[in-house]
This record gives sequence, structure tokens and C-alpha cells, in this order.
Amino acid sequence: MSRAATAAQRGFSLIELLIAMALGLILVLGVTQLFLGSKRSFVLQQQMATLQENARFVLTRISRDLRQAGLFGCLDLQRLPADTRSRLPAEFTEPIAYGGGVLTLLSAVTAHDPLASAGPRSAADYDARWLLASDCLHELRIASGSDALEVSPGDVLIPIRQMEYRQSGDRLQARINGTGNFETLIEGVAQFAVQFGLASADGERSVAGHYHSNLDPLDGPRVRSVRVRLALTDAPADPATGLVRPQTYTLVAALRNRLD
Repeated sequence: MSRAATAAQRGFSLIELLIAMALGLILVLGVTQLFLGSKRSFVLQQQMATLQENARFVLTRISRDLRQAGLFGCLDLQRLPADTRSRLPAEFTEPIAYGGGVLTLLSAVTAHDPLASAGPRSAADYDARWLLASDCLHELRIASGSDALEVSPGDVLIPIRQMEYRQSGDRLQARINGTGNFETLIEGVAQFAVQFGLASADGERSVAGHYHSNLDPLDGPRVRSVRVRLALTDAPADPATGLVRPQTYTLVAALRNRLD
């Protein structure tokens, strides 16, 4: 066989093949690591976005209810005649309360037509717990739940809704109008803490001193603002093992009707 034929049939040596395989393996490992890193980064971003969206949803809802707590439409309960005030539900004396880990808020339902036409109405018609019919001065009639309230033309209707919030395990739950079961709003809750900013006296508008973790019923009229601290995690059983560190969100809401 000629030297030219031998040269034409010559291929890669074993060493060259091993080097090529090693380089290919390194390249594959590099691409794999890049893919895994990108996937982990994507998952982390998704988890962070989920926590932020959950916090935004809950805090926006609680903030709205806090700002309206104690709002009873055109009525000033303190200026009603004594015999009229005596007929108010006991819950009206504490439009904002906190006990047993449950934050309870009372406020008027604003999305309705307040001027009534003659006929029966009920609180259930407005997804409320109580329905008030008043002339905004001294006359007041009350019905609760599905009980019918006969209203006259010109009556101002004021539906009053009760909201409750609590942490149960790793869930933040809510209940409307004090009946039925609590429903879960979000999961992954590591902490739900509530603190209250109190004025030095009933007639003062500003918060005096630091915020208080406990609320005595006698101090309820002095509440001017509420601070809510919400800690969320993607691993409630052991936050230290989560993909992302626990995220803490803080909300401070003022009670509008007590700052006027």
C-alpha cells in the first residue's frame, strides 16, 4: 500500500478522542449549570412575587377596613339621645377591638344608595350585619341579619358590616358579620401582629407615645392608628429552610373618623 493511501486512511488518535470527549463533557456540564442556575433564579423570583402579591392583597384590604372603622355614616353615636343609644348593639361601643388574636372592625357599607324608598329592607340585602334607618339626628331604627326593617321615604339607610381577621397556623383568615366559618385569604403567614397607637385623651387627635400590642376595651375610644406587621414565608413549618428569606411588610393606617 502506498504512503498516500495510508495517509488518506489515517483518523483521530485515541488521545485526541479522549480530549474531545472531555471538552464536550465540560461544555455540557457548563450549559447544565447555567440552566439550573437560571431555573433557580426564576423560581426565587416567582416566590418573591407571590409573597409580595399576597401581602399587597391582604394589607390593602385591611387598610381599607381600618380607615373606615367606627364610621357610621351621618350618625354621631355620641350625640344621639340616651334612650336611642341604649338600643344600639353592644358591639357598637367597640368598633375596633382586638382579643384572642382576632382583629374586629365595624364600619358602614358605603357602596349603596343611602336614600330609601318605602318598603321592607334587611341588613342581608347589603351584605351587612346590621341595618340602621335614621334621619341622622335623633330618630333611629335597627334590624340585624335577615330581619325586615320597614323604611319610609326619606330615611337614610346605613348598613353596618363587621370584619374579623386572625392568623390560624400559617393562614390569614377573615370572617364577615360574625357568622359562619373563617375563610382563608392567604397562606404562608409566619406572623400577623397588630399594634395600636393611642391618643393621650379621647379628644386628642395625635398618637401619644409608642404603639401598644394589647388593647384594653376602655382604651378603644383613644385608638387613632393601627400598625399591622405581616411576615410571609414560602416554608411556614421552618422558615429557615425556605427558598427565600421571610419577608416582612408593615402597614400603618389612621382611623379617619377620629382625625376629623
